[in-house]
Amino acid sequence: MSNKKLNVAVVGAGIYGVNHIHAYLDNEHANLLAVCDFNEEIRKRVEKEFGVKTYSSVDEMLEKENLDAISVATPDAFHLDPTIAAIKKGLHVLVEKPLATTVEDAKKIVEAAKEYNVRVAVDYHKRWDPAAINVRNELRKADTGKIIRGYMSMDDVIDVPTKWFSWSDKSSPVHFLGTHCFDQIRWYTGCEVKSVYAVGCKRLLKSKGIDTYDSIQTLVEMEDDSYWTVENSWVFPSGFPKNNGGRTEILCDNTLFRLDSQNRGSEIFTNEKGKTPNSYFIIENNGRPYGFGIQPINDFVSCILNDLPFIADANDGLQAELIADAVHRSLEIGKPVVIEK
Repeated sequence: MSNKKLNVAVVGAGIYGVNHIHAYLDNEHANLLAVCDFNEEIRKRVEKEFGVKTYSSVDEMLEKENLDAISVATPDAFHLDPTIAAIKKGLHVLVEKPLATTVEDAKKIVEAAKEYNVRVAVDYHKRWDPAAINVRNELRKADTGKIIRGYMSMDDVIDVPTKWFSWSDKSSPVHFLGTHCFDQIRWYTGCEVKSVYAVGCKRLLKSKGIDTYDSIQTLVEMEDDSYWTVENSWVFPSGFPKNNGGRTEILCDNTLFRLDSQNRGSEIFTNEKGKTPNSYFIIENNGRPYGFGIQPINDFVSCILNDLPFIADANDGLQAELIADAVHRSLEIGKPVVIEK
């Protein structure tokens, strides 16, 4: 590891941006110099809790601070502007998934990074999940056989689009959750998606004034001739024992894999509710953030300082968005859509 420290800032200090703040503050190879958020209340909280300088303007922060890199953890549809602004300053960027919510925005980021010779990583943190890593390693063994079919679901409770976020109508279960699945399938198979066919329901959230899909189901055809079913929703009942749930099943010539990401082996019961916390994602350990939700941020620092390849880069983000865009076009036309190359 290089003795140099990476000067970093975080743009967006909401529900997930706080994890970036914790990670950088705990990383001995990073200097967190600033945090930018448009919300004054959030800025005051960050200054009080973390003692970090804050800005309301990305451009002002980039002009005044001597930065090497930034994290962008703004809402899904608002990744483009801060990412491009940082790239034009010659800074490396870690973008929360998805890279963007339109193919046009994703391509602009990829092209700008090439033009200004900087590196962009995307936080598809499922690539750091120990259970997923184990499956990927097993899939690469010759005696596992070829993949025949796969199933993957990822779902959130209805509190996420109705209470956590004010911007749910600018995203969808596919952008917020499905891109995780599509990225993971590409990572598992080592190949690209050929086509998708999707159906979806837009009723429950629309009745609450949120114009987005409740649930989307997608049939995915891969270049290795495997077929996958992907299911994504964010309307699970609030009483579900975890904020999210997900399952994976992969059938190969000689092997069957099953994963349950909802119940990771820990159960807690109170007088009000049963809980199944994910003890491996992000958890405090002796005052330090720990888990596969933190590791991508630490890896971002390490890869920049040591000139190592990212585990998930801007092209991975673009490919996931190409798939998500095709899913939404399939929903609109009611037919399969071939993925753009």
